[in-house]
Amino acid sequence: MTAAIEVAQPEAVPPLDPASSEPPRTEVNDSSGPVHTGTGDQLNDIRYYLDRPRKPRTRDITQDRLRELWRSFVLPAGFERAARVLAAPEGLVILSGAVGTGRSTAGLMLLLADIAPDTVVRFVAPDLEKSAVEAERRIFEGADVRENDRLVLDLSEADGDAFGELQDYLHALQPALRERQAKMVAILPHLHGERLKVDLLSFMVEIRRPDSFQVLQRRLAAEGLPATDLSAYRESFAASSMDGLVRVVYQVREAWLERPDAAVDALLAEILNSADKREQKVAKVVGSAGGARPRALLIAAALLHGLSTHTVFRAQERLLELLRVPDEDAEHVLEVAGVEEALASLGLDLSVTPEPGQRLHFADQEMAAEVLRRFWDDMPWLRSRLTDWVAELVGTGTSSLDRFDMATLARRFGAQCRRTRDTELALRLVEEWSGDRYQSQRSAAYTLLEELLDDDGTASAARQKLYSWTRDTHLPDGRVAMVVAACVNILADRHLDQAVVRLSWLAEHAGYGVRRAARDGLGELVQEPDRRLEVIDLVLERWRFDPANFAAVAEPAGLPMFLGTGALERLVAGWRRAFLETDPTWRDELFRRWLNAYAEALGEGRADDAQGVQQLLAMVCAHHRQLLDGLVNSMLDWLAARNEDPLRLQTAQTIKQLVRRGRRAGGTILSEARP
Repeated sequence: MTAAIEVAQPEAVPPLDPASSEPPRTEVNDSSGPVHTGTGDQLNDIRYYLDRPRKPRTRDITQDRLRELWRSFVLPAGFERAARVLAAPEGLVILSGAVGTGRSTAGLMLLLADIAPDTVVRFVAPDLEKSAVEAERRIFEGADVRENDRLVLDLSEADGDAFGELQDYLHALQPALRERQAKMVAILPHLHGERLKVDLLSFMVEIRRPDSFQVLQRRLAAEGLPATDLSAYRESFAASSMDGLVRVVYQVREAWLERPDAAVDALLAEILNSADKREQKVAKVVGSAGGARPRALLIAAALLHGLSTHTVFRAQERLLELLRVPDEDAEHVLEVAGVEEALASLGLDLSVTPEPGQRLHFADQEMAAEVLRRFWDDMPWLRSRLTDWVAELVGTGTSSLDRFDMATLARRFGAQCRRTRDTELALRLVEEWSGDRYQSQRSAAYTLLEELLDDDGTASAARQKLYSWTRDTHLPDGRVAMVVAACVNILADRHLDQAVVRLSWLAEHAGYGVRRAARDGLGELVQEPDRRLEVIDLVLERWRFDPANFAAVAEPAGLPMFLGTGALERLVAGWRRAFLETDPTWRDELFRRWLNAYAEALGEGRADDAQGVQQLLAMVCAHHRQLLDGLVNSMLDWLAARNEDPLRLQTAQTIKQLVRRGRRAGGTILSEARP
């Protein structure tokens, strides 16, 4: 066994330190530029970011995350062979395997072998956007490979032409991997394994599902749950999905926190026995409900539990209509008054609250989800019809559904779609509801979209749908708000670069309101100081620079924090471009932002921040008589609007000194006066 395999599962976690940031660099790509004529000097503008090399898209896997994975990791079948392939000088292994086998986790664990204490595993997600311009395809290239690098390249979401294109990148990376003694694990889409090019087949290894019982043991130990003898449960988890197993562990943890004196073995037995009894009971009830009407009632009750019996009745009747089920006997048509009796006959411990609400409740809240799961799994041909049904329930606001009820229905339906990866069904509803004129339906759409984006199995298609909407020239206003909210509140946490790309495209929409909403969204992304610079850099890297987008993320008031850092040159160059590449009216608005930032800092007693704003503005305008003249004109108009305001008068005095020294010194950095 090779050394790589021997250390594959050590007792102690190898020491890992987070990656340090790269040293700041100055990149000037073109010293030529447009010639400015008129009064003042003749100057060439340095187009600092016009052809700035693209930044590779990677995400560092944190030390805490690696340790968390290691504590519960079990070697799957194929792991040792993958370790031998990776240990070869080529430094590449391609992992194949069915969805849910843990290929990504296995890849990270493979890279932990023989790493130095300061090595960081970098996760590369190409995310080739359909219909995106070539300049936005920021693929990881050979030049991006570092010495002794450890990389995971995720190809699992690639399909069709994108998969064929990505294979060419693997060829391009191989020389760099060998030369720099780096290691890369590529995650293969399982369905495209047969399409792998012949010369890459020697690197492919299939990873199979690890032993569920061992995973259970490791998971419980990682959660600090002192189980003694679990051998009796080996068969119980033989066919369990990894997701289902993890849910059981979380249930045991929650139960143990409530009853810390109870034995973990006993808690696990209770949970499994309860789940078995629930499953058997639901199977019996569904099997005994021989007609369409009682089955429709079961489905309606499971989806709408917590709502009124009148709503359940209406939903049941509509489901029967959609399924085109004729009344078997007119005298047996279920009336609203008979719903409670019919529900009681189902035998699922259902109760109805007294008047006036008469809301339906399961004694066991898990029973409703089990009923839906049973129908969803056993009758997959019903899924499309059930989707139509749910779409109508929310779309028409059946009975007295309020906004919260609609969001609840969307979440329950989304749970089934997530579980079986029926993303298209869910996205169909997101699209339908998000175009509705009512806020309640759009809220349901956002809830369902959030469910999809929160699951690795459905997130890719949901992100792609967001992208396609940002390129839609006829995007409804309601959907605009949802796209912006999803980018800011959901997508940015995991894929900040994708959020910026989508908002940037939306900011090019023909509608003024859409553009403004998108730029407001970009502005919200930089509210967290820790990611402000990253967002600014992403906007600067866009293939088509937009002054308004840059101004939205680089507000002058928030920039003094970067004085004295390696980011200063990038910010100054970006603002210089924003001023020079816009029309005079918008340039005047941009200057006003700087003036307001300076005045507000003065008014709030933040003298250091005010001086910082002044210094940055001087740097931006340096060597540009055109900008100095524009600054004076904007300042005079700004002052005239409130010419008795002492803060504006003081600001104007400072700006006059700044411009005077700038003209006298030929545009060198001029800031000596303190506020």
